[in-house]
Amino acid sequence: MSRKRFFVPPKGIREGVAILPPDQAHHLRHVLRLQPESAVEVFDGQGRGYSGVVEFAGSAVRVVSLRSLPSRGGTAPFLTLGMALIKADRMEMVLQKGTELGADEFVPLISRRCSVRVQDRKLQERIRRWERIVREAAKQCRRLTLPAVGAPIEFERFVAERTRPGFEGFLWHERAADPWRAAPPATGQVGLCVGPEGGWDPSEVGLAESAGWKIFRLGDTILRAETAAIAAVALFRFSSPAQGPPGSG
Repeated sequence: MSRKRFFVPPKGIREGVAILPPDQAHHLRHVLRLQPESAVEVFDGQGRGYSGVVEFAGSAVRVVSLRSLPSRGGTAPFLTLGMALIKADRMEMVLQKGTELGADEFVPLISRRCSVRVQDRKLQERIRRWERIVREAAKQCRRLTLPAVGAPIEFERFVAERTRPGFEGFLWHERAADPWRAAPPATGQVGLCVGPEGGWDPSEVGLAESAGWKIFRLGDTILRAETAAIAAVALFRFSSPAQGPPGSG
């Protein structure tokens, strides 16, 4: 049986001891009902993982006798998924599965044909939920790194900010002339962009193309936005010369 895993921010790990955040401590004590001396693992979201044993100190839960776990991360490029906003449950599926498949960063995009918007008063709550979904997915799939989750930004701003030396951009468009077949770069930074259910506006495709992004389609069928996003990350990661997603444990 594999050990239970818990996320502890780097500042909570020092001198061979990890102090679990309140939500993780509650889960250990009251949901999983683990006892002192139970063997568990913790990870800091930045590529480091540890094994240790549970210790209760009043209301605090600590993991002591920490031993570093080996990292099996490769040299795969840093992978950002720019995902146009879609319905909440489908967006959450993309975050969960994208984390499992090895995305390093998620940037929600506001495109011309987006039918979904996040109201300002709900934005911080929504981001916290997205971060929680990513954290739980990383725990489940035994990653040692946590993907970053950004606030929604305009597609045009995303292209402008990311187009720079050392970056390669790919935009998935159902009407593109070329199917995906190129091997991605082994190192560097890569951006994958997937549009909303209504697809990309031609002006957005033109903007990406003029910025040097590669425009591809995913096969000959029309995919739902969430399916296209998950498929794009999977195709990219598992056709990469580097083996497996970075920061996996």
